[in-house]
Amino acid sequence: MEAARTGEKLVCDGEAIRARLIRELLLGWYGPVDPGGIRVSGARITGVLDLDSVTACAGAKLTGCLFADPVTAWNAHLPWLDLSRSWIPGLSGDLLNVEAGLWLTGAVIVGSGKGGAVALHGARITGSLDLHDAQVGNTSGAAVRAVGLEVSGSVLMSGADLSGSSFRGAVQLSGAHIGGSLALRSAKITNNGGGAVRADQLRVEGVLDCRGVKATGDHFGGAISLLGAHVGGDASFLDMEVVNRSGLALDLEHAQVVGKIFLVRSTVCAEADADSVCRDPVLVDLNGFKFGALEASPGQPVSWRDWLHLIRHHTEIYRPGPYQALASAERDAGHEGNVRRILIAQQKDLRRRAPEALGNWLTRSFHWLWGVLAGYGYLTRRTALALLLALMAAGGLGAWAGHVTDGGHHVGERVSSFGSASGRPCTTVELVGLGLDRGLPLAPTGVRARCDLNPDTTWAAAFTIAIWILQAAIWGLATLALAGYTGLIRKPT
Repeated sequence: MEAARTGEKLVCDGEAIRARLIRELLLGWYGPVDPGGIRVSGARITGVLDLDSVTACAGAKLTGCLFADPVTAWNAHLPWLDLSRSWIPGLSGDLLNVEAGLWLTGAVIVGSGKGGAVALHGARITGSLDLHDAQVGNTSGAAVRAVGLEVSGSVLMSGADLSGSSFRGAVQLSGAHIGGSLALRSAKITNNGGGAVRADQLRVEGVLDCRGVKATGDHFGGAISLLGAHVGGDASFLDMEVVNRSGLALDLEHAQVVGKIFLVRSTVCAEADADSVCRDPVLVDLNGFKFGALEASPGQPVSWRDWLHLIRHHTEIYRPGPYQALASAERDAGHEGNVRRILIAQQKDLRRRAPEALGNWLTRSFHWLWGVLAGYGYLTRRTALALLLALMAAGGLGAWAGHVTDGGHHVGERVSSFGSASGRPCTTVELVGLGLDRGLPLAPTGVRARCDLNPDTTWAAAFTIAIWILQAAIWGLATLALAGYTGLIRKPT
């Protein structure tokens, strides 16, 4: 009691202190407590430290202590609480209010029950929550259950070893709001009965640091679920090792990272190449995921081809959103050529994984042909080249017609000799002009007044049909080229 009044740190060597005495001191039953609070190190705390509904007159720093029973602080109001390096059989702090910070640095917390080994449901912490290097375990529930947590500072779990057995996740941060950053760097998070991290609708105003995280889960919703989460700064997922026995490795559906996202293909895919075939089964959900920029490391952009590989081979079903987000990022960077390649890859993936969305076989065939001839509207030069080849084919047919004979006549010959015993050949230029005249829609050259297909020859009908087919192709290609260059046809999304 004297140490509490003077602010002196009480260093113990395993001596026992009653938990009830600490509670009474915090309530001010024995007079004023020094503003520095109760400071005890190395003590053995006997009994339950019951701070439920307590409005403490001072903070408590109980470091390196051995607690025989759990610490409870339901709906408590504390200036601060420091239990760093202590051994605790569970911390129950739902609806806890802490004015400065809650420190559990290096603590060993072994709890039980669905409430969580560290239970901070709906808690409010004006400072930071520090769990870095802590060891938290629960064989019948979550390791850290902090649904709806409000922290004005940062949440620090770097280097922590967190293991639980809960369908809702070993670390539960759904609906939490963190004013600073969330640091999980090099943390080991394990859950045999659900996801490793469940942080749906999480809001982090600062940075999300998941570098080097080793996460193991068993849940269809993702080993790490950030469904609908919002990160105001950067988010790093570099050097992670994520294992999920029954679902996604990483769920980023409808999440938003305002800053840069550091996520490379090797984090998810062990394949060396980004070819069309990938045998790595790891899946991510990128539907509706928005981000500011992609980087492999500070100042080093991620290859758009690697990110495209993730979208094509490591998402469960076809979704247009991830392609559009990647295209938007490349467009903002001024890489229009990459944008076209990404959007073409999107259409190919649509045909490969969701052909039913295109309609019947005729529509799917047209979609395939459109891709071949026009790159789905993104490669109009390819359409122009196909149009040029069709025109050359029409001219070639005309020239060929002048070299096919039938009973003294040529299939293509001078009009004035149609009724004669023998036909008069056209010049090569006239024959090419004949093919172009018949092949070009609405663009007669006038050459057919001198040189045309002789309808009395056996092969005239065959050449006519062939030129009709080319004419239809030229019609279609000309329309696609015009629409592509003028933007008359809306490109698919």
